[in-house]
Amino acid sequence: MAVTLFLILYCVPRYGQTGILVYIGICSVIGSLTVMSVKAIGIAIKLTLEGVNQLVYYQTWIFLMVAISCIITQLNYLNMALDTFNTAVVSPIYYALFTSFTILASAIMFKVSIH
Repeated sequence: MAVTLFLILYCVPRYGQTGILVYIGICSVIGSLTVMSVKAIGIAIKLTLEGVNQLVYYQTWIFLMVAISCIITQLNYLNMALDTFNTAVVSPIYYALFTSFTILASAIMFKVSIH
């Protein structure tokens, strides 16, 4: 999250119109957080359907709010990238970074040892 704030507050005003990685970096980092939040919501839904109501826990609602805010932020900066740069360049870079950050976030979440 600190990386995202740095990119939004420092890099966007200075390099957003010339550096494609600024907007795409924000989208990718936030996108990986979106995936992790939705994974947590999915687990909560599964447990609720199995009879263990997860809606009574504040963590479920926090993950829901995080997912919604991440989705909105991600779409906002993706639209900025697509407005500023060529779609043929944005799409492959976004795909590669989003996938890489999501794998990294999953490894951290599930405590996978990377050797």
